[in-house]
Amino acid sequence: MKALVYRGPRDLVLEELEQPVCGLDEVVIEVSKVGICGSELEGYLGHSSVRFPPLVMGHEFCGRVTELGANVAELSIGDKVAVNPLIACGRCDRCLSGKSSICGSRRIVGIHRPGAFARYVAVPAANAIRVPDGMDPLLGSLAEPLAVAVHAVKLGVQPLDEQLIYGAGPIGLLALQAAQCMGAGRVTVVDLQPARLAYAAELGARAVPAGELADRWTELFPDGVDVILDCVGAQPTREQAMKLINPGGRIVMVGLAQGVTPMPINDLVRQELSLLGSYTYSGRDFRQALDLLEAGRIRTDGWIETRPLSAGPDAFLELADGTTTAGKIVLDAQAN
Repeated sequence: MKALVYRGPRDLVLEELEQPVCGLDEVVIEVSKVGICGSELEGYLGHSSVRFPPLVMGHEFCGRVTELGANVAELSIGDKVAVNPLIACGRCDRCLSGKSSICGSRRIVGIHRPGAFARYVAVPAANAIRVPDGMDPLLGSLAEPLAVAVHAVKLGVQPLDEQLIYGAGPIGLLALQAAQCMGAGRVTVVDLQPARLAYAAELGARAVPAGELADRWTELFPDGVDVILDCVGAQPTREQAMKLINPGGRIVMVGLAQGVTPMPINDLVRQELSLLGSYTYSGRDFRQALDLLEAGRIRTDGWIETRPLSAGPDAFLELADGTTTAGKIVLDAQAN
């Protein structure tokens, strides 16, 4: 089968690999659509501490079941499924309390085992969730990143009249829509790139160039902001969020652009700020994301670009170099 293999920094190659072997409790899926995640871009650049070559990445995907393990009874050949790539133990205190995202034994498809940048992938059957047969596989591939956004928005829950989101990348645009679905009155999205701001505005946000936010703060937010979602995770966004948030406000950290950044902790103490990390999602978040997608409440028009799997190396290069204006790139594993 054809697969994209990460061989090292900026080295992604389309290769011919053996099809995966189906374990007793697993299914093999013929991948239809698989999205490129920002965390995989960091891996491609050699910035990831968890992705080691050679590796087939890809964890945002949808496809059809082509093979069943001997112990699998809840799925059938031909079922269309979206896959939750987070494999948790299901037995620890965190899992039993609904926080599988921070299970100490968690493993992730596309990191700890081969992922979906390939024609076929094997996953635990428990992680393959049946979706309506008529569902666009593009929507199915968005379940994972939307679940990330849903989880972050729920962590930031306060009175939802006013929210600020740093970053109009895929997670930021999905967080915008998740917040709208959860009743946010007005959402302001901040980004450096005009094309991404245009996508945010089209989706109903108040779009503000990053360079203007501080100078226009009083004009934009006469009463300040109580909830900020940082979907970037860089020094400038983290530092500015702590300076601008209302006393007693809540900052949800989603982005992972920088591993270490200085933070004004004394301000956090004196202003009684809540600083929360948001990592992946729970099974309930994933199901909620699928429900929103099945109900047609998430818009994909205009900001998502689909390319064949064979164009993956060029797509990663363009994303790394900032030469694409696409809000998100999804690969078609079945296209020639």
